Amino acid sequence: MSDTIDFGIDLGTTNSAIARLVDGQVTVFKSIDQWDYTPSAVWINERRVVRVGTAARIEAMRDVDNVHMEFKLEMGLEGAVRRFPAAGVELTPSQLSAEVLKSLRADVTERLGAPPEAAVITVPAAFRLHQNNATSEAAALAGFRACPLLQEPTAAAFAYGFQHQTTEAYWMVFDFGGGTFDAAIVSTYEGELRVLDHAGDPHMGGKLIDWAIVERVLAPAAARELGLADFTRGNRRWATNFMKLKQAAEQAKIALSRQDEVDVSVDLQLADRREKQFDHVLRRDVVEALAEPFYARAVNLCRDALAKANLGAADIDRLLLVGGTTLAPSLRARLADPELGLGIALDHSQDPTTVVARGAAVFAGTLAMERPTPVPLAGEFSVELTYPRTTSLTEVPVGGRFGSPSSTVDWTGYRVELVAQRATSMFRSPKMPLDAQGAFVAEVSLAELGATTFTVLLTGPHGRVERVTPADFTIDRWVNEPGGEVLTNGLGLAQADGVLAQMLAKGTRLPAKAREAFRTTVPLRRTDADAVISIPIVEGERQRANRNQQVAVIEIRPRDVRLDLPEGTKVDILFEVDESRLVTVVADVPVVDEQFEAIIDLNAVRAPSVAALRDVLAEVERRAEELRASAERSLSERALARFARLDEERLLAQAASEVSAASGDPGSAASADDKLRTIQAVLDDIESDVRLPRVLADMSEAVEVCRELVDRVGTPDDLVELADLERRAGQARAEEDADAAERVVNRALDLELVLLRRDGSLDVTVFHYFRANEHQMSSPHQARTLIDRGERALMTGDASTLAEVNQRLRALLPATAADPATGGVRRERGFGGRG
Repeated sequence: MSDTIDFGIDLGTTNSAIARLVDGQVTVFKSIDQWDYTPSAVWINERRVVRVGTAARIEAMRDVDNVHMEFKLEMGLEGAVRRFPAAGVELTPSQLSAEVLKSLRADVTERLGAPPEAAVITVPAAFRLHQNNATSEAAALAGFRACPLLQEPTAAAFAYGFQHQTTEAYWMVFDFGGGTFDAAIVSTYEGELRVLDHAGDPHMGGKLIDWAIVERVLAPAAARELGLADFTRGNRRWATNFMKLKQAAEQAKIALSRQDEVDVSVDLQLADRREKQFDHVLRRDVVEALAEPFYARAVNLCRDALAKANLGAADIDRLLLVGGTTLAPSLRARLADPELGLGIALDHSQDPTTVVARGAAVFAGTLAMERPTPVPLAGEFSVELTYPRTTSLTEVPVGGRFGSPSSTVDWTGYRVELVAQRATSMFRSPKMPLDAQGAFVAEVSLAELGATTFTVLLTGPHGRVERVTPADFTIDRWVNEPGGEVLTNGLGLAQADGVLAQMLAKGTRLPAKAREAFRTTVPLRRTDADAVISIPIVEGERQRANRNQQVAVIEIRPRDVRLDLPEGTKVDILFEVDESRLVTVVADVPVVDEQFEAIIDLNAVRAPSVAALRDVLAEVERRAEELRASAERSLSERALARFARLDEERLLAQAASEVSAASGDPGSAASADDKLRTIQAVLDDIESDVRLPRVLADMSEAVEVCRELVDRVGTPDDLVELADLERRAGQARAEEDADAAERVVNRALDLELVLLRRDGSLDVTVFHYFRANEHQMSSPHQARTLIDRGERALMTGDASTLAEVNQRLRALLPATAADPATGGVRRERGFGGRG
């Protein structure tokens, strides 16, 4: 019995596969249909008979209402269910995925006689916490005892690299699957395979190309030819027809990778329920044009990952192709082109449809299978061993602790020795004494690649070799071993001003923790029952917090504290993520010695309603149009370049298509929501680019005013602050960062107010502001009288009278007008809430 997990599963949007690592070799288990993969499809009939895989896909052409596919894209969405009318049941995406996993387990059982207890299951690198959680639920429903999760591009890299002889290289994984896209940069250095950075889109895969073929070519042609009214994907009346067209499009796309055109023939239902054959000739160039925006986005995401890792295409030794979409000749040609694509040498030495499962099995071979502590029988001893199952090192430590049926064993009289018969030599450790608890630590040598089995020899006080369970253990030495897991999406919290405060960055090695102090921005009075301090926890990296996915919230209410909390109360936030990606977030309020844990309900993530999506789409389209005009007027090259990328990737058109299809399809709703957030984040950057010249000019002016005041009335501390302002201003200008420039302006205003007060000229400046805004005052006559009095005070140098005039003018200022004596206060990190 192996002491490692060994089984790996690629739970895919379109197809799934299971593989096993044995003696350094990976084997893929064939399905009942003798394929290396199983279609991720489920059919349930009126007798509640369940069929999975190829049989289910075949049924889809005649019984579309009772067959479901591509449910992976809805994993973790509250309320997302697929109905089987014939059986009168409905299943969640996790339950449907569990049926696929059960089928894979059955394939193993057929071959080995027993089902696997555990397996490593892969997920897209861009999957969110709730999607990972739903995948773990599916594994439990399928009967697995343990199922660690592994990112798909990481798994692919392991499949390529665990026995690869190159010890120092950079690879990029290009994983274009049926429903998701991931790009990951992997390094092999000093025997470790490590993911440096990744970029991806959890809602972009080959299925979108299929739908583009349907919606822009096949469906319009069918509507014209057969006279089908309101023939749209979102109309449930035509669901069967669109499922048939979708499958036909997928098959035609695959065929077009080998020929220039293909005949599409589908029996479609007419308005009177009769069926009529629809025929269409689909050409390769048409499909390639439809696929172009998706290919462009995939290439751009690869370039993003390279830029974040401070690498260029020339630094990457090979591009590892993963996923069925990478079989398309036009995509391969584009990727090889240094101008249109990446210009990196393509590696398709492994089957792109099973490479992820193979890599998952490789990783599974490094993970210990949790087993009960051995109970020694009379006359023998047990041993609990701690050692690496795989390594790239030549010498590794091994620890152990012996047990005995007797509780009175004097372990100090025992010695342990580890022995291995290798292909070219014998290894024998020194005979080591055990400590009083029966424990030891030894170092073993692994001179050769492959598996080395060590025998545990325990010698008693009288020199007799005792019986030990287990009697041996095995360590595999590979050229490159999988590195530790990393955080694939950043984690942070939303501040009161809407800005993300990132606590753990994407790519952080796991396990990880971070702690940081914040300040509340509202008071919390125990007499106000409705008051609350809210701390939203978000997943993502976008600067505007609401462009990311909210996964939890910490709420502090009056009933939770024994004292009133004034505005500015210190709150320490602790984030912790373990190796299985279990997230814990705690807020510690020292003044009341209370801790509050985030309520992370990963089963409560819901896709927005269709109406809400339509509203957001309309807002995004309006905002994009206005910003495009502003970018063209300002001639901002960066803003125009961002618009060019949006146009190249056709993100707005894709979002509109997903919103249209969202009726009754939570997967499309989730995809639309994700795309709209992405577009909004791009528009945020464009908005920043457009305002950059004005903000830079304001920054230069503000710093120059501070420089003049410091020269006149500054202290040594003011000189230090000015130097820091000038440094930050230079950095903001060099990086063309409008937000950083605005922060410099705010700090400069703070310093300016301090210096004006010291100079005695603050009241003069404030009076000039009030005089210039006399027309805004609530009582023009009273304001005119006060201004006349202030002008006389200016002429006579009467500072106290001028201060009094300002105070009375301030009372006449509308609430919406800025107060020159308080503007420019630096924002601290803090939380919002209702006080």
